[in-house]
Amino acid sequence: MKPQAFFFNVLLTSPFTYAKEKISLQWAICEPSPQDTLAKLGRNASPPYKENPITYYDEYPPIHISSGLMFRTKTNKGQQFSTVKVRFPRAVTGIPDFVDCSWNQYGANSPSFTCEKRCPLDSTVWHEEQVQFAERYQAVDWDALRAYGPYQNAKWKVRIEGYKTKFDDVVAGDLHLMEVEVQVPREDAHGALQAITQYLKNRKVSLCEPQEGKTMRLFRAMGYIADENEEL
Repeated sequence: MKPQAFFFNVLLTSPFTYAKEKISLQWAICEPSPQDTLAKLGRNASPPYKENPITYYDEYPPIHISSGLMFRTKTNKGQQFSTVKVRFPRAVTGIPDFVDCSWNQYGANSPSFTCEKRCPLDSTVWHEEQVQFAERYQAVDWDALRAYGPYQNAKWKVRIEGYKTKFDDVVAGDLHLMEVEVQVPREDAHGALQAITQYLKNRKVSLCEPQEGKTMRLFRAMGYIADENEEL
């Protein structure tokens, strides 16, 4: 079943209703390797504090990512789980109470509102609540979803301009999908964005253009995404 026109006609609302009072600021990094980036960030090439596999899912070729619907399986603290995410341009009403939402922003792009449902990964990859959540906004042919991965995802802790940031790298063959991320209160977002962006520029860290998430960058590198204006 092919996706219907996506869900930007859902009832949108400006008030900050469901997300916590924090925002995740992210910078997509386009350097040859994590070692190059860590050196520019003033860190020795130390081992990551954790390294776990991540697998992205979409149809072949991908069709859901361009509409803001994302499927993944990951491992965290020894526990495997699957996750379904929906990305909106602003806060929305009618989100189920079993879903977690947060604000995200890549580089100088406008903030987005992302809602997610995680479930333990067991004999069933996608659980009923995940199916219900995704299909509120888009038709999904669950049998057509295929795995892209697994890829190893290494993470390092790096302090930048007083902020506790995380630097991570997803290795997909010869491709390194790297980014810096920090969570700050929304009222501090502008200052943190300016300070860390300037730090990265001063250190000559190469920022990707366009600034977008790792899934979109992966599919773009694979030749599935051609529109440079599309965002993840």
